[in-house]
This record gives sequence, structure tokens and C-alpha cells, in this order.
Amino acid sequence: MDAAAHSPGIEPGAERAEELLEAQRELRQLRDTVAALRAALEESEAGRAAAVQAAVAVSSDEVRVLRLAVANLRDELEALAAAKAEAVQQATAAGHDEARQLQTTIQTLRDQLETARLEHDAARADDRAAHSAELRQLQESVAVLRARLEQTHGT
Repeated sequence: MDAAAHSPGIEPGAERAEELLEAQRELRQLRDTVAALRAALEESEAGRAAAVQAAVAVSSDEVRVLRLAVANLRDELEALAAAKAEAVQQATAAGHDEARQLQTTIQTLRDQLETARLEHDAARADDRAAHSAELRQLQESVAVLRARLEQTHGT
């Protein structure tokens, strides 16, 4: 072997052992780096998975809360619609009842008016009959008085 190729004072076998040790140290460092990077990657993946899982959990909770809110609002809306329908039905029934009462009152007033008209017509007829009877009686009285006058003055 050539002496110029070797470092001064170091044997060729020792130099080789030194290179081998250096390569083993570098290999160990690379393995440690790979292991550290792998651990960091796994930790990052775990953190990301945990963050995704937490975000999914938060979203699921929000969806559940929103669904409950929608269900509650739907129930409230249905209750309001039922109350409105009931109020409309009651108002309609009250309106029909009032109309029926007014129609009954109108019919009663018509009947009373007709009765009053018939009573008035009957009273007028009675008055006419009484007037006619009085007139006849007066005419008869006049005729009797005339006849007496003619008897006393005429013959």
C-alpha cells in the first residue's frame, strides 16, 4: 500500500476502524433522526386526528343543539297554529251564535210589530164601528127629534 494514501501516524487498519465507527455513528444519528421524525409525525398525526375528532364532536354537538332548537320551534309553531285555529273557530262560532241571536231578536221584533199592527187595526176597526154606531144613534135621535118637532109645529 501507498504511504501517501494514509494519514501520517495512523495505521491503515485503525483508519478503517475509525471510518467504520464514524459511519456507525452517522447511521445511528440518522436512525435517531428518522425515529424522532417518525415520532414527531405520529404525534402530529395524533394531534391532527384529535383536533379533527374534537371539531367533529363540536360540530355534532352544534348539529344536535340546532336540531333540538328546530324541533322546539316546530312544536311552538304547531302550537301557535293550533291556538290560532282554535281562536278562529271560537270567533266563528261566536259570530254564528250572535247572528242567530240577532235573527231571533229580529223575528221577535217583527212578530211584536205585526201583533201591534193587528191590535192597532182591530182598535181602529172597533173605533170605526163605535163611531158608526154613535153616528147611527145620533141620526136616529135627530130623526126622532125632527119627527117630534114636526108633530108639535107642523100640525
